[in-house]
Amino acid sequence: MTKILVVSEALGEPNHKRGIFHFTRELIRSLAGDGHQLTLLVETTRRYRKLRRRQLRTRLLPDGSRLIELLALYRFLDEADMNAPVMRSSGGLRRTIDWFRGKLRAATSLEFAVSFLRALHLLPAGVSLIENHADGLEYIPTDLRHLRLFGDFLLEPGFYSYQDTSALLRLPPPRVDARGYDVILIDTPTRVAIQRKRGAKVICVVHDLLPLTDLKLSDVATRLFLSRLFTSLQQADELAFVSNYSLGRFRALLPQFAHLPARVVYPRTKFDAAALLAPGAPSGRPYFVVIVSAEPRKNLAAVIRAFRKLPQADLVVIGYTGDPSLTRNAPPNVRFSGYVEEYEKAALIADAHGLIMPSLAEGFGVPIIEALAANTPVLCSDIAVFREVAGELADYFDPFSIESIATSVTRVLAQQEQWRERIRERRTELAERFGHHTQARDLLSHRVAVESVTSVPAASAAMAAFNGATV
Repeated sequence: MTKILVVSEALGEPNHKRGIFHFTRELIRSLAGDGHQLTLLVETTRRYRKLRRRQLRTRLLPDGSRLIELLALYRFLDEADMNAPVMRSSGGLRRTIDWFRGKLRAATSLEFAVSFLRALHLLPAGVSLIENHADGLEYIPTDLRHLRLFGDFLLEPGFYSYQDTSALLRLPPPRVDARGYDVILIDTPTRVAIQRKRGAKVICVVHDLLPLTDLKLSDVATRLFLSRLFTSLQQADELAFVSNYSLGRFRALLPQFAHLPARVVYPRTKFDAAALLAPGAPSGRPYFVVIVSAEPRKNLAAVIRAFRKLPQADLVVIGYTGDPSLTRNAPPNVRFSGYVEEYEKAALIADAHGLIMPSLAEGFGVPIIEALAANTPVLCSDIAVFREVAGELADYFDPFSIESIATSVTRVLAQQEQWRERIRERRTELAERFGHHTQARDLLSHRVAVESVTSVPAASAAMAAFNGATV
């Protein structure tokens, strides 16, 4: 049994990083299923202290009850507003001001001071563990059920809040005492100084390098990512990438880190046997699903324009779009659901006539495997990473061409049974490749895969096909 400390901003604080959240949640399920002992690093803030004090004031539970801590902790982690704007990746003066206000409030908190003093070695890196006996919690929301898989929680004052401020102001990174663990898993580049025992391994997951290459992101976002990335690379013993494409991009852009062993660990999902018994194409008016966030590379505007030419079908947009004009000017066959719970999203995908992935750039594309797990046809941009993930099980279109997107939708509408049968025939292979039961094996196996890297020239050739296309 391996003792693993999970350093995850997506799980250890109220957060909206959906792709990273999905990856780490499924990885935790896989690691727990293989019997590993898991601890989650959770930051504490003023909000957490306020919730804890409220529980203590009730006087209903015995003094020192762990249930008081767990109630405050679970409620604190359930605060995320998934429909809120993503401050670091979306424009707008108001959102930028609000983001800096949030950072200023965090920088004047007790937790920030403790984290800063620990980073300077003026305070020791304390270890505050809460054993996770969640049996006393009557109901746990869907998006928090993965927390039950952790044996305990390591509480660190202001940990994730301090890391960005330390990067912007060039302060020392936050420290964490991980000497009690065999593996420290960092699920996305994080600015942290790790104190560990001899022989312990640090594995850092790199999802993509889009904060460096996406010109629509702010300079602040790029600086923060660079600081996080280099801090993680300096401590990592191994790297894990979510696709061969991401690994190839990393090798090309940062050749100075070629000495670090690297492997590919695909994001995973649940391949339910019940999906094999699902009927063919759903009845009723056809609709397609697209899952987005407030980033221009998601290319939602092109899909909406395509559906102006497709009155015979509807488009359901899941997630926060970020641009109010998209909702104001949408055609009547486009509806916006906003953020939905995981089970609602799964139902929408399963009942759809197809899932559309129109992105101009991605590190992987989790909705693709969620659709394949539900036997739902996939339509996606003809980019290298989607070819790696979906292979022959998707209908590809030019993401810069409205006509190409509309033609793809019309084609899939007419070939529903063929696409669904093709997915069913490959279901065993898909479950082995993308089912969460194999993810822990791929992460912790001693074989380090560096050979099967998608060449960057090949990826560039695939992208070259888009040059000159018009929307």
